[in-house]
Amino acid sequence: MEISHFFRDICSSKLNVDHIERLETNIMETICKLEMIYAPSFFDSMEHLPVHLLFKVKVGGPVQYRWMYPFERLDITVAM
Repeated sequence: MEISHFFRDICSSKLNVDHIERLETNIMETICKLEMIYAPSFFDSMEHLPVHLLFKVKVGGPVQYRWMYPFERLDITVAM
């Protein structure tokens, strides 16, 4: 649930720098909680990606302006 709240917050259209800094500490704690629950074989490099996403949010702004999903959907509809 904490991870879904994290992605909801970084995908919002309005971002606050203080809130992003709070998210940085929260996502590290969330990943540590997951590592205590699941076996080490569950984790690969992708589970640590959210920690680096916050840096990209700080530098590039809201995520939805940089996602390729609308363009991918457009290509699929044009191809059909």
